[in-house]
Amino acid sequence: MHEVGSLLVGKYRVDRVLGKGGMGMVVAATHVQLNQPVAIKLLLGEMVDNEMVVERFLREARASARLRGEHVCKVSDVGTLDNGAPFIVMELLEGSDLASQLAAYGPMAVERAVDYLLQTCLGVAEAHSHGIIHRDLKPANLFLTKRPDGSPLLKVLDFGIAKATKDNDFKLTRTALVMGSPGYMSPEQLRSSRAADVRSDVWALGVILYELVAGEAPFKGESLTELTLHVAMDPTPPFTVAVPPGFESVVARSLAKDAADRFQNVAELAYALAPFGGPRAREVAASVARVLDVSETLPAITAPSVATAPTTLSQATSSSHVAVAPRRWGVFAIAAGVVIAGGIAGFTALRHNDDAPGYVAPVAAPVVEAPVAQPPPQPPPPAPAPQPAAIVQTPAPAPPSPQPAAKPATKLATHTAATVVKPKPTPKKPTTPATKEDYGASRY
Repeated sequence: MHEVGSLLVGKYRVDRVLGKGGMGMVVAATHVQLNQPVAIKLLLGEMVDNEMVVERFLREARASARLRGEHVCKVSDVGTLDNGAPFIVMELLEGSDLASQLAAYGPMAVERAVDYLLQTCLGVAEAHSHGIIHRDLKPANLFLTKRPDGSPLLKVLDFGIAKATKDNDFKLTRTALVMGSPGYMSPEQLRSSRAADVRSDVWALGVILYELVAGEAPFKGESLTELTLHVAMDPTPPFTVAVPPGFESVVARSLAKDAADRFQNVAELAYALAPFGGPRAREVAASVARVLDVSETLPAITAPSVATAPTTLSQATSSSHVAVAPRRWGVFAIAAGVVIAGGIAGFTALRHNDDAPGYVAPVAAPVVEAPVAQPPPQPPPPAPAPQPAAIVQTPAPAPPSPQPAAKPATKLATHTAATVVKPKPTPKKPTTPATKEDYGASRY
């Protein structure tokens, strides 16, 4: 019926068989009129009479058709063969699933595994935003292909057992029926398929991430009963490979036995994983939050070592301009401060303390304030003839006008005598007595 070259409903020509197993098979085909390559999923003949299987198959088509993001395999058509078997027409993908990648190349580096999982979170988030829970997330249902620019693109496949959160069809969600892959099912999903919610998909993503990095699933068993006991009772085993600090705790929280202790949605998981991903990890995590409309409830994404790299503008400002600047300019600031403080103190002493109680102006003060105190300018005294410095600094006669107090004059005389220590000079021709102005000019 589906051999190469056969036609399906007159529109699709079968080119080759891509895979077969379980309830159906997948073939590569070409749309005859559009010459467009597609993938077609069909039910096997013996399953056609099973009403429940047919309904689940069509549910996959309906669920996938509602999702338009690039991280979900798009559905373009559905139909029914002559024998009543339904089929789904999907985009044809070139690449391989992550189960094949693990089998061929072994465990992945943490950054690569995180980038794949973040893309998966984005596809799953779109499904969750439409009230669709996947319930069968596993490496075999995560397909790795490439974008036109060659960058890796991961797509979520197989919504065949997806459950709508408002699904009331109890025939398709029987409590005693185990649906999904047991190795990736949460404790509550193993107990009851109807108990699965978005946190069950979070559990499956945690198992997938562990397996991608460690090369094996965290919980294994020879039988479903043994596996269920390990899942329900055993703690998450530690990684046997080197992982970044903090990464193991993120995986462990994804695999918390109690759903209330896990990340409550895939956006929280994406934000926790973003610091361990590649350059676009934070951007993808933010997209996950926007799809679920929970951006405002999540904290800012920070790198594992936030102390060495500010992540916000305010942190960068406080660390660069407050902490670094004093180290560069501290020495210069102190030196400048000393000079300026000394100048201000001297200037203040000369200009601003005249009216203070008990204040006595220094000898040089009248010269500075003379124009202000005596508005009519006085002609300056004749300039003395140039004299050697020793003569200028010889103790001068008392100033012409008496001073309010003798204390400053005594200090000046003492200062002058202490400064000039020389033998008595040889008598010379009398000169004009030095004035206050002369003394102040030569000394200062």
